Amino acid sequence: MRAGPARSSAAEALRGAGYRVRTAREPYEGTARFVERPTDLVVLSLAGFRKRDSAFLATVKRRMPTTRVLLLVPEGRRRTALEALQAGADAYALEPFYPAELTALAAALLSGRDDGQEDDTARALGRLAGEVAHAINNPLQILALLGEAADVSLETRDALGQEVSRIQGVMRILSRFGLLRRPQRGAGPLGYSLCQSLEAAEAEGRIQTVGEPPADGPALSIDSSQTGVAFDTMLQFLAARAPEQPVEVAARVRVLPAGRPDSVEAAVRGIGVQLDRDALRALRQAVLLNRDDTREPYPGLALAEAVARNHGGRFVARASEHGVTLALRLPLA
Repeated sequence: MRAGPARSSAAEALRGAGYRVRTAREPYEGTARFVERPTDLVVLSLAGFRKRDSAFLATVKRRMPTTRVLLLVPEGRRRTALEALQAGADAYALEPFYPAELTALAAALLSGRDDGQEDDTARALGRLAGEVAHAINNPLQILALLGEAADVSLETRDALGQEVSRIQGVMRILSRFGLLRRPQRGAGPLGYSLCQSLEAAEAEGRIQTVGEPPADGPALSIDSSQTGVAFDTMLQFLAARAPEQPVEVAARVRVLPAGRPDSVEAAVRGIGVQLDRDALRALRQAVLLNRDDTREPYPGLALAEAVARNHGGRFVARASEHGVTLALRLPLA
């Protein structure tokens, strides 16, 4: 990527997410650096990318087939992006990009690579889901770009776009399971992670928060990427099961039990969401569900359950006349 503010922003975002980053000005220099020391991920801007530069992609995949390649695609370079995906690139993001988008894509592409020989069922499911999502995502992105071609009829383009969008929704849900590696722990409060998920779901129009915002709570030893996707999943589940969107959601963080606290509970309640206890118990094991009316895919509660177990805690799901409450309860120590 050419030197400048965009490259600095990308490098800073990835370093801030815990990655070791090296930069190169263009594919020739990138080839030399990669041959010298192969990497797990290559982020490649297509600004100024020439046809002969596809040799860089061939070198990367030949020398290290497991390396993931993320393309940054500026306006007017979608045809180049299609050729690069067909040459072996794995995913793309539009440029200019959001730093959070870049780090989320990097995490999804690299998920499941640091577990060693773990036998845990949740992590095995995570590796499987991550690999399935990766295998299907590449041809989906090619289909999406082909659907924008000028020689495709408007009717066909719209129909193709709707179906690709539905499958991409499934892939987004599956790719989250790729984060079920051994937790990469750091000190942080559950409330901060919960507030980020609440803000994102509200911005998407899925929920409307009511009442006081949750407190941060005490710092815990957590993998914030895992707790974040657990909260995202819980909120998406409540929105999908609500009679209408946005669903009103109340949230709180508290220390339990009151006398001699040993855990922190971060909970969300979907007001008006009605489920009987038997149905809710079954949905705790569900990975993927579909709305009957719109066919829109949405996540079950298996991911939140697995994240809680991954942290030595437990997932709480309660149904009452006031709505459905979902919570992560994680240990203080």
